[in-house]
Amino acid sequence: EPVDPENPTAPTPATPATSTEHPATPVTPRSTTAKTTGVFGIDTRLAVVFNTFFLLLIFVVHCTWTTSHAYSSPSVVLASRGPDGSSSVIDDFREAYYWLRQNTPQDAVVMSWWDYGYQIAGMADRPTLVDNNTWNNTHIATVGKAFASSEEVAYPLLKKHDVSYVLVLLGSLIQYSGDDLNKFLWMIRIASGVWPDEVKEADFFTSRGEFKVDDQATKTMSESLMYKMSYYRFNELFPPGQAADRVRNQKLPTVGPTLDYFDEAFTSENWIVRIYAVRKDDELGRDHKTANAFDAGKKRKKGRIAKRRFALE
Repeated sequence: EPVDPENPTAPTPATPATSTEHPATPVTPRSTTAKTTGVFGIDTRLAVVFNTFFLLLIFVVHCTWTTSHAYSSPSVVLASRGPDGSSSVIDDFREAYYWLRQNTPQDAVVMSWWDYGYQIAGMADRPTLVDNNTWNNTHIATVGKAFASSEEVAYPLLKKHDVSYVLVLLGSLIQYSGDDLNKFLWMIRIASGVWPDEVKEADFFTSRGEFKVDDQATKTMSESLMYKMSYYRFNELFPPGQAADRVRNQKLPTVGPTLDYFDEAFTSENWIVRIYAVRKDDELGRDHKTANAFDAGKKRKKGRIAKRRFALE
């Protein structure tokens, strides 16, 4: 700081300092009312949280119920409800597989559609012609051809592959829509892809392009092995002339199909699973249709009875 030469001991007047700070902001007195944050109060927010939690809880309960009824049940055991709301268990599959395991030889080959191959192998412990792991399309087409053909054509085909039993599914009695007749068109299409000249899909449709199992069914359809094995003796469950397929909503013919080359071996309680035994070759070398006609007394009539000839002694 500069010093006065005449009076060096005199105090030097202070130079006013220039401040670079902003002037102080006046303080506003604090409000005595409570400060509000957000649009809704705490009560509204708690209500939203509780409602959301309740909806999530209902969703979990619904998913658990749906899973327990639709997905947790094994496919071999079916559950159904009656008109009065009562529940019942349909155990036809396990019943049929148990019968196969107890009443057939261990080396008996079972022919069915490939959907049931693993179940038959696992629960009945019997070999199958095709199963869920069959990659050879010709093998699957062979089964389709056998079901789509008449008895006369299917029988030698099954004997060639050493088939002892044939298993089919029929849901016409209790409205089980997953039966083999609803899969039959796929069997026909697969078989026609390998044998287009022998299996023709158009032969199974009426002139109006309808897939019929009633009186309007085509001759190829009504004579197919699938049709005969499905509806064999089915008319006996109804009063005369009232037999009906409850899955396809069609009235069945008054006279049901007959079988010449196969014998009914087992039918489950609700007629879902039907098992047929393949007949052995006739001891006299006749075809089974002729042998059955002979056994039924439908022999060819002769105009004259031949006289017996005795050997001369």
